[in-house]
Amino acid sequence: MDEHLSNLDALLRMEMRADLKGVLAESNTTAVYVTHDQVETMSMADRISVMYEGRIVQAATPVGVYRNPAERFMDGFIGNPPRSFLPAAPAEGGKWKVADQVFDGPAANGTALEFAIRPEDMRQDDADLVATAKVVEPLGAHLLVACDVQGAHVLCRAGQ
Repeated sequence: MDEHLSNLDALLRMEMRADLKGVLAESNTTAVYVTHDQVETMSMADRISVMYEGRIVQAATPVGVYRNPAERFMDGFIGNPPRSFLPAAPAEGGKWKVADQVFDGPAANGTALEFAIRPEDMRQDDADLVATAKVVEPLGAHLLVACDVQGAHVLCRAGQ
């Protein structure tokens, strides 16, 4: 099936995803489903394969791809909204400096890294990270806040 729900309105798409998943499960049928819609991918699949530049970069369960992306492309691609990235530099004591804050992390080998965080994993009281809110989007159950953190674009999800 190739993008077969793409021309439906949002409510009908949601209903059809559930119906299609139910029909496939009841009939014990395997289907190959092609889509660019991450909601369809994450909600309908038992396993997903993500292609980039003509090759499969990761094949796993939807939760596996979401929580353990195989490479940087996947880290910024999966999720809506996707992860934000901040530069991380080695600090004293085997720690890492991210936006003037020091965090534990992998063993430093002298190479700068990127700190990746999902909007839903940001907490107002987690650290003294200074962020300037640029845009606030009310999305019903939560707010999506686009921030600037030392020149980096960071997305945060906040409750209403």
